[in-house]
Amino acid sequence: MSPTPVDVERLSSREALVVASGGHPVIRYDTGAGLLLPSLGLTGTSAVAWAQTWPDERRGVQLLGSHDELAALLASPSFPEWFTEHDPVHVTAPRDSYAAVDGVLPVRGGNTWDWMWTVTPSATLPAEARVERILDDERDALVEFLRLHNPTTHATPFARPTQQWVVVRDDSGLLIGSGCSEPGNARIPLLGGITVDTAHRGRGLGAAITAYLTREAIERTGASSLGVFEDNPLARRLYERLGYRVGLSARTRFVMRRR
Repeated sequence: MSPTPVDVERLSSREALVVASGGHPVIRYDTGAGLLLPSLGLTGTSAVAWAQTWPDERRGVQLLGSHDELAALLASPSFPEWFTEHDPVHVTAPRDSYAAVDGVLPVRGGNTWDWMWTVTPSATLPAEARVERILDDERDALVEFLRLHNPTTHATPFARPTQQWVVVRDDSGLLIGSGCSEPGNARIPLLGGITVDTAHRGRGLGAAITAYLTREAIERTGASSLGVFEDNPLARRLYERLGYRVGLSARTRFVMRRR
């Protein structure tokens, strides 16, 4: 049986979106200049939908709410036109609510992941003394390092001028660890590409890279964020030890284009 359509409010500002969501951290810390207004809010709930252009210039739609709330939001008369107008490449929603999306929108594939955030830096770790910044003249070496030791990462070294990459080297100067900080969908930095050579794991280098980048991000902007795939519990536990918490357990699928 189809959900009963209910009232949907058009939200004309980021501030209205934050309020309508109940102050959800993924909106407070991961929406910014790329936000495309208006957004939508399901009256009487904290379920919302918004569109934004991501740093890689792709346009995405994101939804928050329970399964039943999202089913009602998607069934509202205003949603199809709003969705078509934004013509997104991908759609993100909570994992435990995504069945409502699958039943309505033409989506396929994708991945499951957690968006994590913190406003509290960890204590300085001894191995942070080995972390150093690098410039784009080492791009090729960094690309090869990630290909060998973290082939599924979405990080692309020096793809944008706002990226700040750091590395750890062994005694001979070879790369054995890396990480990146750049503005996410807001000014709050998004960390990525956190990788340690497989032969050097278990020595605290990943934690040191993450702690270093997190502290710098919080000092500049007041918060730090990152994403981790659902099937990487070791990384998630490392981030939790450094003060990160899951703000959204998400699924992202890609929109199928009509031929």
